[in-house]
Amino acid sequence: MRVRVKSFLFSFLLCAGLAAFGEIAVTFYGGAGQVGGSCALVESGGFRMLVDCGTAYGDDHTSTNAPAETGFRFDPASIDCILLTHAHQDHAGRVPEIAQSGFKGAFWSTEPTRDLLALVWPSQLVYDESVRRNWVWSAKAKGGRTRKVHWHADCEWAGKISAHNRRSFTGTRAELDAHVTTTLSACRECLETEVETLVARFKTAPFDVPTKIGPFAVTFRPVKHIPGASAIYIAEGTNTLVFSGDLGTYRSRLVRTIEPARAADAVFIESTYGDASGGGREAVEAEYARFRKDVGDTVRGGGLAWVPAFALDRTQRVFYEISQGMAKGDIPADAPVYMLSSTARNVMQAYFDHPEWNDVDIRAALPLFKRTKPRFTPSKHVKGGAILLTTSGMMDAGASVGLLPDLATNPAVRVCLVGYQSPGAPGHSLRSGAKEISVGGQQIPVRCDVKSYSCFSGHGDAAENDVWLANNRASRIFLIHGDADALAARRKGLVDRFGSNVEVVEPFKRYVFPVH
Repeated sequence: MRVRVKSFLFSFLLCAGLAAFGEIAVTFYGGAGQVGGSCALVESGGFRMLVDCGTAYGDDHTSTNAPAETGFRFDPASIDCILLTHAHQDHAGRVPEIAQSGFKGAFWSTEPTRDLLALVWPSQLVYDESVRRNWVWSAKAKGGRTRKVHWHADCEWAGKISAHNRRSFTGTRAELDAHVTTTLSACRECLETEVETLVARFKTAPFDVPTKIGPFAVTFRPVKHIPGASAIYIAEGTNTLVFSGDLGTYRSRLVRTIEPARAADAVFIESTYGDASGGGREAVEAEYARFRKDVGDTVRGGGLAWVPAFALDRTQRVFYEISQGMAKGDIPADAPVYMLSSTARNVMQAYFDHPEWNDVDIRAALPLFKRTKPRFTPSKHVKGGAILLTTSGMMDAGASVGLLPDLATNPAVRVCLVGYQSPGAPGHSLRSGAKEISVGGQQIPVRCDVKSYSCFSGHGDAAENDVWLANNRASRIFLIHGDADALAARRKGLVDRFGSNVEVVEPFKRYVFPVH
């Protein structure tokens, strides 16, 4: 009898062990029920890593109940590593913050993602107020009209300020600006040191090659949203999870092929535009043609075609379309073009330097880029016909917001909106037909013309994302990165068309997947 009992117990335990010997747990701390702020905690056997660490748009902050000392609802020091799908701020914007909040591990990405982040971080480190940063800023107590401010502990110039002449302030850059009466200029050495320190912590992986990270086999696969953008496959045992990041689209002039996702047990897929379709190729081409015509007509009429666009990828694709419009005669070839953002200009140059980053070589636009102008004065440059490219794309930061009082009130200006507009942002108000917009606490009358174009979206529509899901329609599908209406529509569409098992991810809910 004892032999039979022992044999039974041994068989039971053996079968149980073969059935499941662990679990992968996934918890979303951003990107669940919201566009932006992407951040998922993946855990297995005590190993903890994040997939993305992004900032949220506008007032859509999931982490408002986070401890003030870190800004995160989890302990950054407990995270072993961070995987980044791509370089956009809503997926990687909080990397500098978490690096200052106790996180000691490595950042994993593709090489283009690392290189692009190195280009966009300098301006973000100083001006991005969507990231909570309790930095200690130091400056001379006395100086001229402009004073250099420092924040990095190893800054040589900050160390030269005598103790009796040093003044320090703890808070964000905006809070510091409001605290002083003189103009402040960020220390270039602090910026360079900060970026170099962050970039040094990166480990890169090539596309389609599994990499051992903790207990997982991690694979980055291209999705063509922007250069380096990846879907991340996380495998342990026989279980594989896929995080889509942001999926690319054939509407982009720079994309030729997008491979469907490989089969997986569970797919976490972005749903930015819900179940909507952007139309076929003819409709997209008609939208591009409308953009070129509107810009061309504005310039020929002596007006200003103002295109606010994100510095990373959106500006480059808009610029390429403008260059194509000039080559086709749709836009006057001699029209002055102003590109104000140094970040956008640096990314533009990187696209020229790395034609392999995209499916289409855009170096034909290089001569036009070389004659673009980095400075613009409304009183001098509005008349006579010109094109102006600024950031941010939602007109709530950067040069865009600063120019609104002068340009939104001018009937000779045509604003061309080419990207997502977060509710509450000036761009959203303009697109909605507002007669007045609020800028810096003041109401500004809107007299400019406003046009909107969907062809420049970097996100796949429902039909394109359905194709990407072709090998996973019978898998568990989890919807992220979208507002409530978009997520509900996307879920219904997938269920109606394919009978898929679809869930809308809830913030802070722990999703568990057995490891076999």
